[in-house]
Amino acid sequence: MRIAIYGRPIKTKDFKNFFNSFTQMLNNEGIVFEVVSSYNDFLAKEYSFECNTCYDELNRNNYACLISLGGDGTILDTLALVKDSELPVMGINLGRLGFLANIKMEEVEVAIKALKNDDFTIESRAVLEVVSTIKELQVFPFALNDFVVQKRDTSAMITVKAHLNDDFLNNYWADGLIVSTPTGSSGYSLSCGGPLIFPGSRAFVITPIAAHNLTVRPAVIPDNNTLNLEISSRGNLVLVSLDSRSFKVPADAKLKIKKADFQFNMIRVEQNNYMDTLRNKLLWGTDKRDLI
Repeated sequence: MRIAIYGRPIKTKDFKNFFNSFTQMLNNEGIVFEVVSSYNDFLAKEYSFECNTCYDELNRNNYACLISLGGDGTILDTLALVKDSELPVMGINLGRLGFLANIKMEEVEVAIKALKNDDFTIESRAVLEVVSTIKELQVFPFALNDFVVQKRDTSAMITVKAHLNDDFLNNYWADGLIVSTPTGSSGYSLSCGGPLIFPGSRAFVITPIAAHNLTVRPAVIPDNNTLNLEISSRGNLVLVSLDSRSFKVPADAKLKIKKADFQFNMIRVEQNNYMDTLRNKLLWGTDKRDLI
């Protein structure tokens, strides 16, 4: 078995010991690993690790999976690495919250054994695509979590005129607008009052950011619809974000949001499911009275 490894730079005294232990576990199971070049450069410079570098494309023909070392942001980075290859990603959580990177450090050995023995399931997650004439957005117009448009260089609200397919939906007078996948429903959308959507649900969530109209609430729409947005602002530019990538775009931009033609595959081992994640991360089912 041959896998690829990716992570973001982490400079802590515990990481070196973890990485040594992690790679030893891979070796013990006879799993050959290579490290994405940008991450390998960091490991060599900061910790003097000597790892084989990925030179092949990250796809199912060359690798069994990609292991992400870090938090949810690191998982989001991997979308641009695997693209539409369907190569599954396993997320090991070295961060804090970990909705996507849900394998804890103490569960790594069990997860590696499960990977070696094909004892896991693959969850396919919907991906958003933005269609526009803006060059910056055409390079990689995809997002696993969410699309966000928001005001940038003025204190005034922006206006987002939204059509669902060819039908007028609403004029959003707000600081911005979020369109999230079920995966992203536990992120920025949730903090702005949006609902949690379970993975596998065929839906997107439209969540306004600080809407001026008190009757405007988040809306859940089928993901086979196309959302057409016309933006206007007193400023010259607005900020558009695709996951963690942000772009300044003209304030009169016209954008089309739709479901991408491919999905993002995530590896989930048996001891981790979405409801466990909700209870552990959001403290659902926890009450101090239970401890009395």
